[in-house]
Amino acid sequence: MSDLQALTSVNGWGPMEIDMSNGEMAAGDGRIITINGSQYQKGLGVHAYSEVVYDIGGQFSTFISDIGVDDEVGNRGSVNFQVWGDGAKLWESGIVTGASDPETVVVDVAGINTLKLVVTDGYDGDAYDHANWAGARLLK
Repeated sequence: MSDLQALTSVNGWGPMEIDMSNGEMAAGDGRIITINGSQYQKGLGVHAYSEVVYDIGGQFSTFISDIGVDDEVGNRGSVNFQVWGDGAKLWESGIVTGASDPETVVVDVAGINTLKLVVTDGYDGDAYDHANWAGARLLK
């Protein structure tokens, strides 16, 4: 996903980061994406509320990503990941915290034209909500 150009992106703390964690307010200030000790060279670093929209033109069958709160915030932070396709919610994680292990998400996106990746807060405000779509990719 980090090699594709997003149509739009909204991020709750600084800009969305490509192939690094969210970091702070400046572009490019993140670190290697890390979820509970597992490191990733590719992915999206965001902060709740986050929304990243891609035009995938019905060309792919599957979206895959590991998800989690980045280690840069310790055990703090709580978020909810969502995958939307053509305006319909396709998948939702439930609450993920800084203490959670990475979870692998596999979502059927066959025939989907517009893919939207959303991260909301964990219903407790957005403090420390640095979230990762780690290794996010589309398969044909």
